[in-house]
Amino acid sequence: MKTLSRLAGRVVLGTGVYAAIIALASPLPAAAGMMLTFPALNGLAFYFSEDERAAAIAKSMFWMPIINGAFCAAYVALFLLLLLLAKTAPPTVIGWTLLLIETALWLVWVSRSHVRTGIDRPRQLTFAVAATLAGVALAAASLMLAAHFGLSTPRAEAHPASVTEVADAVLRGRLKIVLFALTLGVLVSAIQYFPISDSTRGILAGLPIVPFGGLVSIAGDPSLVADSRVETFLGMIGGVWLGPPIAIWYIFCFSRHLDARKRIGAPAADSLVRFGALLTAWLVTFAVIVAIAYSGSALRGGGSIP
Repeated sequence: MKTLSRLAGRVVLGTGVYAAIIALASPLPAAAGMMLTFPALNGLAFYFSEDERAAAIAKSMFWMPIINGAFCAAYVALFLLLLLLAKTAPPTVIGWTLLLIETALWLVWVSRSHVRTGIDRPRQLTFAVAATLAGVALAAASLMLAAHFGLSTPRAEAHPASVTEVADAVLRGRLKIVLFALTLGVLVSAIQYFPISDSTRGILAGLPIVPFGGLVSIAGDPSLVADSRVETFLGMIGGVWLGPPIAIWYIFCFSRHLDARKRIGAPAADSLVRFGALLTAWLVTFAVIVAIAYSGSALRGGGSIP
């Protein structure tokens, strides 16, 4: 009973933090693409595992932002393309069909041996730098391609959010929050009750239920007109490529911190210090996303975020 209560407490704690992240992101609609691969589950996988396992868990985890980011970008691009080519097809049907196809392909990809083997520690810095350069190049190429075809990305004004707007954002994101809670429950249960390997922990920390759920909640929402869905996805086409490098740098830095840190006296105090480090790493990651969003606004010459 004590173990079950501890598990439930971890799920509630993690879900509460995730809901807070959604609330913080509500004034920044242009950051939606980058937030798809925000390393919330990655950080909790590290936190709920022992420090000495962090380096081994990180090896396979390095692949997950790349895999999830690629599928998110493909989802957005294919949804927009299919809406243009198959104008009579219901957008909701397109959205859910893409979800089923991508979920099947995701399972195939993560079962490959190179994913389970992961990225060895000496190659992780090179991998992070390469992912960053590729992400920037792909984001720029996506925006240029959209402009070439006359698809203008929406300019959403960044503004201080009121309490009502924050509450509305959390309410709109209830599907993502529920999916996150379910995913976290699977992860914590697997860690708690099964002798899973470190590579499996890294892969489970990248379960795409939350990003895929976020995408299908837009594409498959029958209450939204097609134009609203298109506008939302157009706002993601640049950021969706920048989210994976941000998550990879989070994994790189946080895993090294956990691997190098020394335990302090009491277990409760040590756990509190670890949780403080987790929150700090999340806040730094979120600050980077905000900075990139505002930098994009400055580059485009306006007071709004691209």
